[in-house]
Amino acid sequence: MKKYMIVLLVLITVSFRGVTLNADADYESFESIEMPEGIFLKDYTKENYKEYYKKVTKRRFAGWNVFIVTEDAKVIYRTETIFSYHNDGSTAIDYEYKYDGTKSTSRSITASGTIGINASGTVKKFKGGLESSIKKTSNVETSSKENETWKIKMQVDPGTMANLYIHGEGKITNGVAAKYAFWILLEKGGFEVFVVTTQYYRLEKVQI
Repeated sequence: MKKYMIVLLVLITVSFRGVTLNADADYESFESIEMPEGIFLKDYTKENYKEYYKKVTKRRFAGWNVFIVTEDAKVIYRTETIFSYHNDGSTAIDYEYKYDGTKSTSRSITASGTIGINASGTVKKFKGGLESSIKKTSNVETSSKENETWKIKMQVDPGTMANLYIHGEGKITNGVAAKYAFWILLEKGGFEVFVVTTQYYRLEKVQI
């Protein structure tokens, strides 16, 4: 069994505020994501829905009934490994890596049941005015994408491996909602909003 020991850690921190995560970069495509307290919408069970729906099924003349299950829960994630370079030889190797990419936007939404999502425009939004009923997450602004280019030069020692990851932190709010008009139930389902608060590159050298 190989024993790993971190011998170098470099953090390059880039903060995002009110930007929108690409549709193909939602957290389900991340390499890893952890939420110490709370539950992801994808992990709701039938029993969960049955319990939560009881909170929103009281009929009303018009509008949304919303029940928040997880509110602004902190998550820690790793989106991808940018590169991984091994040195299995007996001498050190000079390694240079050039990165060309796009700084992604940082908001993503998900829905289940009959709650719809409007994908037109710069930011996806829930249909039917649900955005305004989720007060904690409805005020996220938009931002354009930015291209970025940088180089890393390093020396990879014998018997070590250099890894560059994209790490970050964010907040998740989710729950269930039901929409009524003239006392008639029109839509019902789950919703989730994921907002990135900080994203950074993490370079590690580990012994192998």
